[in-house]
Amino acid sequence: MEEEKNLRIGVITAKASQSEQRQLLEGILEQARKLHISTAVFSNLYNFQDYYAGTEVENKIYDLIVSERIDGLILTAESILNPDLQQYIYQKIIRRNVPVIVTGAELPGMNCIDNNVEKDFEKIAKHLIQVHHFIEFDMLTGFEHLETSRMRVQGVQNVLDKYGLSLNHVIYGDYWMNSGEKLAMEYISGERKLPQAIICANDYMAYGLCDKFLEHGIRVPEDVTIIGYEYVGERFYHSPVLTTYQRNRKAVGSMAVSRLYEMLTGKQTEPVSLTGCLISGNTCSCGVNHKQLNEELQRIRREQYYVNLNFEGNFEQQLTIARSVQDYIHTLQEFMYLIRDVHALYLCLYENWCRSDFRITADADTDEEAMLCYTVARPEKFSEEPKSYIRKQLFPGTPEEHLSNEILYFCPIFFAGRELGYFILQYDKPDVYDSVFKDWLKIAANALEALRMKNDIHALLQCQNLSEYHDTVTGLYNRAGFLNEIKLAQKQAQPGDTMILFLIRSGLFSEHASIDRKSAEVRLEVENAECLKKLVSGKKEFCGKLSAGLYIFGVTGDYPEQYETILKDKISVLFLHAPLYRELCGMDTLLTVSGRFSAQGSDIESQINSLQKRLQENVSHLSDRRSHANYQSYLNMRNAMYQNPHKEWNAQKTCLEFHLSYGYFRAAYKDLFGVSFHQDLIQSRISHAKYLLLTTSDNLPEIAWQCGYEDEKYFMRQFRQLTGMTPSVYRNYH
Repeated sequence: MEEEKNLRIGVITAKASQSEQRQLLEGILEQARKLHISTAVFSNLYNFQDYYAGTEVENKIYDLIVSERIDGLILTAESILNPDLQQYIYQKIIRRNVPVIVTGAELPGMNCIDNNVEKDFEKIAKHLIQVHHFIEFDMLTGFEHLETSRMRVQGVQNVLDKYGLSLNHVIYGDYWMNSGEKLAMEYISGERKLPQAIICANDYMAYGLCDKFLEHGIRVPEDVTIIGYEYVGERFYHSPVLTTYQRNRKAVGSMAVSRLYEMLTGKQTEPVSLTGCLISGNTCSCGVNHKQLNEELQRIRREQYYVNLNFEGNFEQQLTIARSVQDYIHTLQEFMYLIRDVHALYLCLYENWCRSDFRITADADTDEEAMLCYTVARPEKFSEEPKSYIRKQLFPGTPEEHLSNEILYFCPIFFAGRELGYFILQYDKPDVYDSVFKDWLKIAANALEALRMKNDIHALLQCQNLSEYHDTVTGLYNRAGFLNEIKLAQKQAQPGDTMILFLIRSGLFSEHASIDRKSAEVRLEVENAECLKKLVSGKKEFCGKLSAGLYIFGVTGDYPEQYETILKDKISVLFLHAPLYRELCGMDTLLTVSGRFSAQGSDIESQINSLQKRLQENVSHLSDRRSHANYQSYLNMRNAMYQNPHKEWNAQKTCLEFHLSYGYFRAAYKDLFGVSFHQDLIQSRISHAKYLLLTTSDNLPEIAWQCGYEDEKYFMRQFRQLTGMTPSVYRNYH
């Protein structure tokens, strides 16, 4: 009889230490253990909803899901907050072509599982009517545009309809405490009348209500009853202890594993009930369940114990003074007790992680990158020598060398936008690391970068005399350095050679209010510099930074007329579609002017001054255009279209949003941007395609799909109509 293969499933989640994801993982890991399946969990640490420079590299951990050692995948879709990251992961899943189960959301063409939140809220409403005999209700739900927010309201209304009742008010919030605090102040001020009960769409909004009511003397539950949802496990930081409803995330995780197992083996598993339960507390008159209360307290005390261990120890100091990788690993071993209940720990680094010029870019295909795996700790005897392997293998050795039922967590190691590798945590029982480990991991990553800098003599040498000819932030030539290099190129130029200069003004009219202004400007300059460096392919191209937001690019040689136009286009594409620039600046914030003249004998400084004058004239013209009354509204819509070209955009629907006639909208749009709405939509898609061609190795069908084209031939026809060349020619033209 043929021996069955040991299955390994991958779990794609985010911020795995968060309460909701821990509940889901508990079900996944327990059921996988019952079915003798190994589990590999891939999670980031920060999980920002918006792009945040310096940490986006943590999401490279999801590249590991394409490994041949993964037989099936579970995607916890609701945990992935950033839309670009969602799309990035979706593309990886398609590439892997293995059975996939999605939890927490409906994705087209995917096998999806989720709790029925509508049914959950029906049970909450029944409890308030049948047990407490209430007839007056307000409901605080989440964002109005989200279906799940509306489903929560519908569940309550379904029950109220049966009793001839209705909600007094439905208030839309943002699923965070400030929504509850705001609503509480409306009750306290008398703007709203207190109902008998307030139903909240999640616990965080309920906490906000309770905190403000306590502060202002509103008694809960004597004056008003409050019910939460989700059971996020933070009830002891608020008073009174919240009554909430626990969505059965554990059962969802268990069912996801069972369904994946059935898809992989054809064998049936026992059915799982997704029914949740009410967790009683003191915000309704039911009162707290003391057994449950004690279990929660024990969990909190245990976690606080490890918080204190980390706070009182000198792990950070000892790790920072390490002078070699061996010192570093020995220190990790010494402080392993700070990680709760871990069975084994491995440190996996890129083979060239310590070189100053080593960097895995956001779009690089890193499957074949060489890695080194150091065993930090495990119960069995082990060699301190690192093992080599290829990144797509996940870990060294053959799959047969690894036991079934193992539980692995892959956690990214990175510093300031530089990916260094990852830690692998191994557990011998179903368990999830907590927020304390995240701090441990941050300390370990910072110390690893400090170790790299200590041993990077090359980096120290690079710093000498950097300010004389180089900009210290970007590493580009400064004005003096650029003039020096371009004059040397003039001396080496052949008769008839041409020199082309491009002057680029970035970040016009943009405000960096979303994050610290200075920090944003520095990161933006670094990103802009990387865009220009992509265009340097030899010794005849030079790029520099003349001042804040003002860059210069120069080439010398024998170039055809169209070269200037194409290179100017590539500069605009790279800047406008770069992630941080797109987030902070958007469209109509970039201007590029160019000049073409003889490489021999031309006065470079005069040419630069002439270009600066032309640039200023263009800035004035653009400034006048922005004075239109509705310009910002139109621009916001245009930015959204260029950021999401794959979506379906409809001019008439857009008119309804602006309360404008279709004819007026079309005329105003063309007047403002010099192009019709429909033609601009095509340009947005082709512009994004250009960026992908310049920055990725994706094939044409993949690029067409990412830009909203289902028909590859139609995409290629439109690309050629707008550019005069095929996508392949554009990619390789330089």
